[in-house]
Amino acid sequence: MSDRSALIDLRKKILQSQKLIDIYEWLIGSYVLDFYVDNHWDRLPLCWRSCFERVDIQELRALLTADSNTEQHTLWPLSILALRVLLQRLCLSRASHQQPDIEFGTEQQHSAFCNHKKLFDKSVKLKKRHEIEKFCNECWLTGQSADVKHLVDVGSGQGNLARSLNYGYGFMVCCIEQNEQLVEAARLKDEELSCRLKKQFKIESLHHPVHLSRKENLEIIDPCQFAQMIRDSFNVEKGTPFRFGLIGLHPCGDLAVVLLKLFLACPEAKFIKIVCCCYMKLSTKDDETESYGFPLSDFSNKHNLRLSYESREIACHAIEQYGHKLQTGYDELKVHAYRAAVEKIIVKLYPHLKHFGLKSTKVSNMCFQEYCDRATSGLQIELPQTETQSDDTRFNLSCWERVVKFYTLRLMFAPLIESLILYDRWLYLLEQGISSKIEAVFDPICSPRNHALTGWK
Repeated sequence: MSDRSALIDLRKKILQSQKLIDIYEWLIGSYVLDFYVDNHWDRLPLCWRSCFERVDIQELRALLTADSNTEQHTLWPLSILALRVLLQRLCLSRASHQQPDIEFGTEQQHSAFCNHKKLFDKSVKLKKRHEIEKFCNECWLTGQSADVKHLVDVGSGQGNLARSLNYGYGFMVCCIEQNEQLVEAARLKDEELSCRLKKQFKIESLHHPVHLSRKENLEIIDPCQFAQMIRDSFNVEKGTPFRFGLIGLHPCGDLAVVLLKLFLACPEAKFIKIVCCCYMKLSTKDDETESYGFPLSDFSNKHNLRLSYESREIACHAIEQYGHKLQTGYDELKVHAYRAAVEKIIVKLYPHLKHFGLKSTKVSNMCFQEYCDRATSGLQIELPQTETQSDDTRFNLSCWERVVKFYTLRLMFAPLIESLILYDRWLYLLEQGISSKIEAVFDPICSPRNHALTGWK
């Protein structure tokens, strides 16, 4: 698809997505913990309630997947079927694309990376390993096409991604991280890994990632100053041609927007590749700040796009993992009903604690009273048995499947809201004349925030 075609298509999808979100705003913005307080069940259309009273919980997974081959036994209301079709048409695909085989020749460093990958994976969780492997491949392919050998990793943490890109793929990597403790931990890990590589593969010299502990606000930093800072970190002499790629693996909230603006403002930045997360932390137009993270594109601002905190929060949920629980471990999902039942009691007895955070507690093999005691421990409040064992509470708990079904209906919209935010960022790049794309690069079951936004000059 050409940039012009993509721009036209994005504008249509943005308007249609916003219209659909507006129609179902009452559902998207309804907190599940208020299920009994606000009687959410009775707000559902009558035909939905009639259907969902009868449907088996295991059938709900069909509402969260685009797989048309999923076996179904439920005759859904026409409005649900129409909604599913619209969501499938408007949402980004969450299925990870097949990456092409990468040819590295006989480079000694990459041989070490491939044959002894466990050295790179030490103390790295499985989810992060998956993300690093896929993201490194994506950076390699884009770096090759853009003729870029230097990368700037913003929000680099302990440098796990940077070490793979640096020692394994041969990039020169500059890491920018605000937390000094993480920077120090990254340097120690760099030294440990480089020593092992030198010892096992007889590599005489290795260039190391450069770690910068910077606390200045990148949102207001001068682009020329930023580019010079990167030049200095790589010891690139003034006047020497220099280009780099700007990358971020799960930058939170507004940081992703800051990186996009830096990319546009720095001539030396030849490509950007980011996988975004934490949409609920985005600043918005409603915050009445001079600069905000959503909406970003001129088109979206012109049409006054709005997303509530509740909608942005649900966009961060792991719907594939939840769909799996619906089929295999749905008994543990009673926690939603337990939490909602506790909320109703709290609102009655301690209204000033409404929506107050409780201690995370699993409900497997646990009675409601025990859940209450554990969840509210530390709040210095008492929930008497006259409330926890009342007829009203017993009835609410007996209807726990309703809460799961309502929650599933909300989750149907999660991919749409995430897609709208990403469409807005993609359109923003296209409006600036930047060729760009969005692809799902991670397995969504392992890593739910799996879309990479790439732009290149």
